[in-house]
Amino acid sequence: MTLPDSALQVIGGAAVLLLLWLLRPLVRAGLARARLSWTRARRTPPPPPRDPQDEWRQREASHRRDVLRPGLLHVAFDRESVSLGDDSEEHWRLLMFEENLPLSAVLGRPIFRVLASVPGGQATWLIELREDVRTPKRSAAGELERPGLVRVTPLAVVAQQWSAPRLLHADVPVSRLMGATLHARYLGRQEPTEVAASPHPIREEETGASTAYDEAQVGVNDRVMIRVRPHPPGTAG
Repeated sequence: MTLPDSALQVIGGAAVLLLLWLLRPLVRAGLARARLSWTRARRTPPPPPRDPQDEWRQREASHRRDVLRPGLLHVAFDRESVSLGDDSEEHWRLLMFEENLPLSAVLGRPIFRVLASVPGGQATWLIELREDVRTPKRSAAGELERPGLVRVTPLAVVAQQWSAPRLLHADVPVSRLMGATLHARYLGRQEPTEVAASPHPIREEETGASTAYDEAQVGVNDRVMIRVRPHPPGTAG
């Protein structure tokens, strides 16, 4: 015998009420969690706005700790200007190294931390090592009495469009460069392949300035940490 529709409706309503009664603990727990979250959100004050000065001080302190640590290797670096506007800046820097890296690794992308990038992405640099052979002699008044003599050794050709340098001599560790100056000659948009293929003999030049410097007088902002990221096996450097 088929039950009438009214009886089916009563049975369905009763089943719904039974289900709601069984779900009461879950509904209460959900409402309690929502109330607690809302209360916490009201009580928790919004974070204070970030102070750019504080962030700058933190970065400055981190840089100071990084480049003034004892035991670091350091090599002086200087470069030529790339434009008239670039002449107003001092380009001399002291490169800092945590490990005795090979020159070929340093003159890859890391060296562009201190080399200028030019519009168009094409700039050629000749990296030379300048070493004192004879220091200049000056009078008590500071006048040059005898010029110094510097040995200039072309080391590599570096191009903004290249990811690695073209070495002109055997690779050496950066410890070999300590006490001398890495000097970058700007060659504009000259084809770097042609520059690398040209002869670059070692020469000596008279100069009124010495490559020597007093490390105690080098400011924190003139020190640049140079790191080389390791590459997984099988990937290009």
